[in-house]
Amino acid sequence: MSRRPGEPSGILKKIFVLSFLALPFLLAIIYELKTNEIEATFFSWYAQDINWGVEKGKNNRIVFPMDGPYDIAMGYSRLPDFQKQLKDAGYAVSRQARQSQKIQSLLRSGIAIPYDKKLAPGLRLNDKDGSQIYYVNLSTEQFSSFQAIPPLLIKLLLHRENRGLLNYKSPFLNPAIEWDRFALALFSYVDEKFFSSSGGMGGSTLATQLIKFRHSSKGITGTPWDKLKQMAGASIWAYQKNPNTIEVRREIVKEYLNGMPLGAAPGYGEINGIGNGMWAWYGKTINRLISDLSLPETGLDKIYQKAKTLKEAFSLIIATRYPSFYMQNDPALLNKQVTSYFRLLEKDGIISPELTKASLTIPLTFKPGAPFPAPISLLRRKGMDALRTNLLDLLGIKTLYELDRLDLTADTTLDFETQQKVNTILNSLYDLKFLKEQGFISPYILNIGDPEKVVYSISLFESRPEGNFLRVQSDTLNRPLNISTGIKLELGSTAKLRTLATYLMAIDRLDDCFSSQDPSARKSPPNALSEWVAEYRLLHPKATREEVLKASLQREISANPHREFFTGGGLHVFKNFKKDQDDKVYTIEEGLCQSVNLVFIRLMKEVVNYYVAELGYDEKKLLSDPNDSERIPLLKEAAESEAVEFLRKFYRIHQSKSYAESLDLLRQSQKHPLRNWVLLYLKENPTASFDQLEAKAKARFGENALDLTYLNKLFRAYRGKSFSLMDEAYLLGKHPLEDWIVGYFKDHPRAPWTEVLEASKEARKLSSSWLFKSSFHTAQNIRIRIMLERKAFGEIHRNWKSLGYPFESLVPSLATTIGSSADRPASLAELMGIILNEGIFKASFNIQTLHFAQSTPYETHFVKSPVPGKKVMTPEVARVLKMAVKNVVNRGTAQRIKNTFVNPDGTLLEVGGKTGTGDNRFETFRGNAEVSSSKILSRTSTFVFFVDHYFGIVTAHVEGPEASEYEFTSALAVQVLKTLWPAFEPLFQDRVPFKVLPERKGNA
Repeated sequence: MSRRPGEPSGILKKIFVLSFLALPFLLAIIYELKTNEIEATFFSWYAQDINWGVEKGKNNRIVFPMDGPYDIAMGYSRLPDFQKQLKDAGYAVSRQARQSQKIQSLLRSGIAIPYDKKLAPGLRLNDKDGSQIYYVNLSTEQFSSFQAIPPLLIKLLLHRENRGLLNYKSPFLNPAIEWDRFALALFSYVDEKFFSSSGGMGGSTLATQLIKFRHSSKGITGTPWDKLKQMAGASIWAYQKNPNTIEVRREIVKEYLNGMPLGAAPGYGEINGIGNGMWAWYGKTINRLISDLSLPETGLDKIYQKAKTLKEAFSLIIATRYPSFYMQNDPALLNKQVTSYFRLLEKDGIISPELTKASLTIPLTFKPGAPFPAPISLLRRKGMDALRTNLLDLLGIKTLYELDRLDLTADTTLDFETQQKVNTILNSLYDLKFLKEQGFISPYILNIGDPEKVVYSISLFESRPEGNFLRVQSDTLNRPLNISTGIKLELGSTAKLRTLATYLMAIDRLDDCFSSQDPSARKSPPNALSEWVAEYRLLHPKATREEVLKASLQREISANPHREFFTGGGLHVFKNFKKDQDDKVYTIEEGLCQSVNLVFIRLMKEVVNYYVAELGYDEKKLLSDPNDSERIPLLKEAAESEAVEFLRKFYRIHQSKSYAESLDLLRQSQKHPLRNWVLLYLKENPTASFDQLEAKAKARFGENALDLTYLNKLFRAYRGKSFSLMDEAYLLGKHPLEDWIVGYFKDHPRAPWTEVLEASKEARKLSSSWLFKSSFHTAQNIRIRIMLERKAFGEIHRNWKSLGYPFESLVPSLATTIGSSADRPASLAELMGIILNEGIFKASFNIQTLHFAQSTPYETHFVKSPVPGKKVMTPEVARVLKMAVKNVVNRGTAQRIKNTFVNPDGTLLEVGGKTGTGDNRFETFRGNAEVSSSKILSRTSTFVFFVDHYFGIVTAHVEGPEASEYEFTSALAVQVLKTLWPAFEPLFQDRVPFKVLPERKGNA
């Protein structure tokens, strides 16, 4: 069909129709670009379902944000890890946010969700009454409101980053996008990707930049998809509360200035926000920034001051994109860019010519390091630092810096009011007048020595049904170290309490055994403890368990020090603290009261013998019968242990030395220096002639000092000979393992210990082979006794460990009962808690609840789960121990505190404890075992105690050679506790009834 003249073609018709149909859409786009009403309507509708609430219990469907810098710093994205850590530590989720499906969908898509950000986040610690006791205010250098920001600073920011943001003529403006900049950025991106151009411009508004550096991975835009997600998140934020975005846009300006990333500064850490940046890089506060930028431009001084601060502030705005590069690598380039931009600002009428002119003469001068805030005394922070350190462990966080930035409130068990009173009294112990008034300037306290050098510490726990609550923990050491939990101390005779507990638990087990079976059926070899229980049961068949235990404390033991004890691998002599104790016989109970050393040395010996018998060894038969089947296994174990000790010693000596240096050590000999030298020279040079040997010997020993006849004799004796390891070591006068390890290091220089240990198996057997010859019966018996004692102390350690002993081994010596194995104050206090709780171990803790992300969609509350106590000793043992430590106060070494702790009605509180004096020395001995020198390393006074349902420990400690200047005993610690009573007294005016939780099954 032919087209009539003047009639439009088919193509034109289609174009016309399509244009007509597209016109409404085109008009809508034009209208939308001018008004943003469609976006406002859509996003306001979309955001209606973005909500959450907080309900009881755990929410298994909760979604946490991804790895944006802000979300990491606040702890939001780390909450799944925290939840696992806290669960392992006995905490459970008690309340958690319930998010709408839309929130969950957005978070899974990596789109930031809108909620009101906290102006002042950071770690907060509350005491037991809910009062805030710790908070690091991270918002001091921030603008509190949009109105607080200097208008000039706003103009500079918007001119640089987002010029149309505060266009009040467009109430529905979407701050997430500037279409002209977005189009240019898109064109630039395409040009860069497909035509290899560089230097593409960004299309980010302030809103999308905020979303980017807070919520995008690493704070950057990795892909175009990331950019779209940022724009979506910013748009939802803008319209969430109201289609009118004017207030949100003002909020964006404030949030951007308060949160813009500025890298890190030495001595300050991570910097976010222009206020923190001004302080860290230029040493100016936010108030100084506000006042300087508000100055009238009258007078050169004011113009100069305003221009300087303005230039510094604007340098931070420019540096936001590459803070580390500008601030640390190329500040000159930053200065150049700021100066250049100031000319543009003047041209566009943002700043006056006077400010531009002044700024050109002002260089940017960074501070060498952030100004340090006034130091806070560690003494004031001691309790809080202990809590923060515990939080590090609970959450698996590495640094206190990270911890302080978490959006976290923790409710603690600390009694801050009492803690402050305790701190005041402890600090008064350095005031001589106070010491005199309180009775400290007296014998065995502080009558000699400088009071300034004594470090005091105190831990106080309250026994509650839920567990042991830490109420007070403080010390006077002005260092970031917790004396109670972070140090190993010799606590002297407090170890007698652990020994007594082990003794009574042994009596308890034996009585249980004899009560349930015929004593003659018992298979273990006899020992003093089993014989006593058997005899007592025979005489008192109807006695209760508690009566048996009490009777066991009335056994009499000599305090005579004039006897040698084989222990710790040799013969030792022990002393009592007071000489008038030497010729007496004490009951065990009285020995504890008066802290008599020799009573407990002998008691520990009985405990060792008990465990040897329990392990099935008949020591008497073992030592007397050379054919006893148990001898060889024990000797092999002893030989291997001894050989490994020697090998480790020689490994340390030779591992870092060259072969030549090690040979020199092997050659050394006071009796036979020439013989050793010849032997090793010919070993290294088997074909050497006598002339060669003579020349080398003269060079080494000197011609005049050399006996050529003797040299010739040695040459003929050793030339061409190959000696066994044992023979060569014998000739050299060296240990075979030293000879072996020198040879091994020749072929395997600097070999690791594990390799040396594996390679030396045969050498170790050879070096110990002499021990298995029948002629060395005495040497065998010595080693058997050593091994039996070690095995017994392995069992004693297992017992002590169950009672809270913190370390992985004990010194296998009777001296352990008087403190040689050391202890940790807080761990010793745990034992007193077990006694107080009738043999039930309760967990000690100082954090009750943790409240993360309050008023956010990630809000999560954790509470300490109640943990049933674990039975570690029978109630009867605990009650008898409690009676014993009460007697220490009533008539023993802690008598000075008797009648100190009184109820409001005048009745006495129940008090008990054990004293200890640690005198840590480094001693050397003569051949006859007499001490040839003694150097004191430290001195410690300790009192572990209970008062009613509270328990704790006090220590006084002097470290270093200065300790020799003091003669204080445990009386010092007791006097400190007595002096602290005014601080503790209010604790007993509202008493909590004592109750024990059900026990958890476990070994006693």
